[in-house]
Amino acid sequence: CPGVSMDIWGWMEGFVRAYGYLGAFLISIFGNFTILFPVPYTLTIYAFGAVLNPPLLGLVCGLGATIGEFSAYLIGLGGRRLLGESHQRRLESARRLVERYGALVIFLFAYLPLPDDLILIPLGMLRYDLRKALLAAFLGKVAMCVTIAYAGRFSYAFIRDLFGGGGTWGAVATAILLVVIMAALIKIDWAKLIEGMEGGPRGDGARPSPRSPP
Repeated sequence: CPGVSMDIWGWMEGFVRAYGYLGAFLISIFGNFTILFPVPYTLTIYAFGAVLNPPLLGLVCGLGATIGEFSAYLIGLGGRRLLGESHQRRLESARRLVERYGALVIFLFAYLPLPDDLILIPLGMLRYDLRKALLAAFLGKVAMCVTIAYAGRFSYAFIRDLFGGGGTWGAVATAILLVVIMAALIKIDWAKLIEGMEGGPRGDGARPSPRSPP
């Protein structure tokens, strides 16, 4: 609802005016706790980029956003415990598959206007290395927040549409896509997929001898 979003934006603006960097830090945590309800916390970074120090504002907000996104990883980690043993074995195979590119994907989702929960919840289910996940998310969020803070001197409408204009339908689409990704993680036999990518199942390397003619 646009009216509700503007009310939230007005409250966040007043909060940051009152508490400065601490307010921006807390708003960034709150803005990344939620999945289904879009909170335009990036508008706060943009609006105050011209009056606060952009690198410091980006660092503070990036740290807050990373702390908030940590909740998505915990949701995935908790969801894994509800799965059966066979599904957990498949997730272990999937974890091996994402080890190569996981950090880069997390960084891109954190930096670009993409829903981070789409990657962090599945990575929590896969038990992807938490330190790698948090470091990649932190670097991506800081880079994004610094970019937005510096862009505060330019077009407000452009930044609003790019980073904070998903709206209700965008949130619904994110939730649906998240369900699809989580279902794929559980249903796909990742062990067989990895064996195929690595050239077949591992063994002693011996091939069966051809059958002798009668």
